[in-house]
Amino acid sequence: MINTLTQTVFKGTLSKLLREKWQLAMWLAIPMMMAALFSLMSGSDGNAKPSGVLLITDNDDSFLSQMFVRTFSQGPLADMFILKTVKKDEGQTIMAAGDASVWLTIEKDFTQNFIDNKPTTLKLIKNPSQNILPKIAETMVTTLADSGHYIQLLFSKELQQFNNLITGKDISDTQMAVMSVQIKHTIDLLEKQLFPPQIQAKKKGKPEENKKTESKHSFMFIMFPGILFMSLLFSAQGMAQDFWKDKSQGILSRLLSSPVGLKHYFTGKLLSATMVFILIAILMASLGVWMFNINSQKLLIIVPWVVLSGVAIWSFLLFVTLKLPTKKSANLVTEGMVFPLMMLGGSFFPFDSMPKWMVVIGEKLPNGYLLQSFNSWFIKGNSLSILMTPTLIALGFIVVFFIVNKKTVMQFARSK
Repeated sequence: MINTLTQTVFKGTLSKLLREKWQLAMWLAIPMMMAALFSLMSGSDGNAKPSGVLLITDNDDSFLSQMFVRTFSQGPLADMFILKTVKKDEGQTIMAAGDASVWLTIEKDFTQNFIDNKPTTLKLIKNPSQNILPKIAETMVTTLADSGHYIQLLFSKELQQFNNLITGKDISDTQMAVMSVQIKHTIDLLEKQLFPPQIQAKKKGKPEENKKTESKHSFMFIMFPGILFMSLLFSAQGMAQDFWKDKSQGILSRLLSSPVGLKHYFTGKLLSATMVFILIAILMASLGVWMFNINSQKLLIIVPWVVLSGVAIWSFLLFVTLKLPTKKSANLVTEGMVFPLMMLGGSFFPFDSMPKWMVVIGEKLPNGYLLQSFNSWFIKGNSLSILMTPTLIALGFIVVFFIVNKKTVMQFARSK
């Protein structure tokens, strides 16, 4: 029998979500809109054709600014944009004539301001006669800017010490060794506080066989699993923030008077999150059946896997949310995490089209590992047994975070 309080929390949370239909709709609509943007840029074989010019005015001309620009010349973005370096006057002329999609200007002292944690400006001018390419460029620039901000927060001291290296000056071997040790210590500390145990994904099957399988599928079919996981990330982040809403309304403080009240509250929240993921899985899987003629028998695997992945992602984001000191910081950090997780985790672009260094990182993220495992069965056609190990790992991940989050909720409720 389910406890009465657990039932009340479960029903109340679902009722609130159903009343705010727009929120649930956005969790589904945003991934579909983003996928449509990339789909419109691709042909029937899924290979995007260069059709936009990206103007670059790099007033800093530093190692860091060149790395920023180089992002647009790698992976799928390299097939969407033709990069052209211009001076200010030339850029104004080209944009006025409508001969470019986007004009990106990097201000002078961009690198030094980044190292010193000072405000810096990236100026992006979009061609008003175009819709898709400017939006893609804007999304990319925003994501990179957000990522840079969190790098500043986490590695501010190390960036100061990297000043000579980034600006191209000589540094001694001793300085390099000291910086390496400090960065390692920072990363080790972050792993202990935020990240789950390291996971390695192993690919099975010959590369030649995998390429033959993938070539038969359309671009949207290959992107479909990424769209699913994009919905899971948005919904998981939104439902994790629900704990702060309940705290601000005094619900958690009242539950402290009951020895087991918070435990039943947490269980109700877990059940409501699971139900939301079931709803998302059924809706998105049904859409996949309609769009791609997916064998309906596969739904017996797709739906449970999406729900399992959703609960795992929610557990991870909830842990981060509960550990942050204020509602504003929790919202800022988790929203800032979602887009890097999507980009590195294979939701924006398939893993096979991403740079190797991004794949190495993405496969170790919870959403990236689960998505990569799912693709091995769904896209590459490997046997169902390939999901056995990832399933056990995901279940273990959920159990660990269930225990940890249950205790963390108690601390969260007592904090001011």
